[in-house]
Amino acid sequence: MRYAALLLFALGLVAAPATRAQSSLPRVLVWEEALRGTEEQELRWPIAVAARSEAEFAVADAYGARLLVFGKVGVSWQLQRTVSLPGSPIALTWLGNRYIASLRHGEGLVAIDGSSFALETLALPSGVVPGALAAAPDRSYLLIHDLNAENVLRLDRDGSVQTQTSLTSHVTALAATSAGGFYAAVGDESSVLRYSAEGLVEARFEVPGEGPVPSWPVAVTLGPGGSVVVVDRHNSRLLLFDNEGRILGAGSRRGWEPGLLLFPRGLAQLPDGRLVVADEGNGRVQILRRTDRGSTP
Repeated sequence: MRYAALLLFALGLVAAPATRAQSSLPRVLVWEEALRGTEEQELRWPIAVAARSEAEFAVADAYGARLLVFGKVGVSWQLQRTVSLPGSPIALTWLGNRYIASLRHGEGLVAIDGSSFALETLALPSGVVPGALAAAPDRSYLLIHDLNAENVLRLDRDGSVQTQTSLTSHVTALAATSAGGFYAAVGDESSVLRYSAEGLVEARFEVPGEGPVPSWPVAVTLGPGGSVVVVDRHNSRLLLFDNEGRILGAGSRRGWEPGLLLFPRGLAQLPDGRLVVADEGNGRVQILRRTDRGSTP
């Protein structure tokens, strides 16, 4: 770990002490649990997570191209199943009765049945290269970022295109709204855009950096009251926004101990509001919950 830390400092990826304004953000997300799997099936490279219910979520692990399914047993989470994937995953979501994963190198979409965990390759329109994914809140349709054309496609459950929104930026994450629109994280612009159901930009949420390190939003999920949680990968933290783009507070910071994050990548929300974070740099997932009483990090 010492050599890894030195390397991060050498690369300039570990920030200098935060400014007073940034460090005084209230802590609105608190840590509950860290999970690594088992000795035989340990998480190595978690890059995406998807929640099925309060008692199950899955993690896409790029190491060995696997899906690790965790279930709640009593008061603890346990690894219940490991499913091999036909390619290295990029993104993951839950669509009603199955997990959907997009795969690297243009290998398309694969569905993993929620009961049998059997795999099925899904057909896509010609030329579409899937990247970021998001399921509608009611699981009636799927949003796909097309890496080839930089479009966001809305597909029904049969795979037919319902709508297409042209973007001018590379999308790092998607989140669907109940009104038919979506949020798109744009890493190289340090921002999150909110689109209407008609494909028009309604708002831009600026994601501030910390010290000399610019932000890089890579995951977004929607919470109660229109709140938005964003994963800032470069600064290893989560930021909570209200529906107008104002920052309400932060969760976690960079580090290796339980509750701290190192280059987090994916984010999912359980039905009870708790958040599951793919803590890629630490080879684990972590569960956090929202608190109404902020504290200084």
